[in-house]
Amino acid sequence: MAVLLSLDKAADALGGISIWTLRKHIAVGNTKVTRIGRRVFLTTEEVERIRRDGLPTLGQFHKSAHESEVERRNQL
Repeated sequence: MAVLLSLDKAADALGGISIWTLRKHIAVGNTKVTRIGRRVFLTTEEVERIRRDGLPTLGQFHKSAHESEVERRNQL
């Protein structure tokens, strides 16, 4: 069974990155999350994957989560 970490705990486990940076990566689809109601969690497996592989550079974060999701769906 997967252990779920809150964004606060996941950010700490990733070396203290900002929760907002983590939220941006979630918004653009760089991170897999589990949602329970309005709460967002990362599994320990996802945190380990990020530790191992890292996260891509966000560059300038201009697009909203909705715009990114629409682009992602159009590419499929």
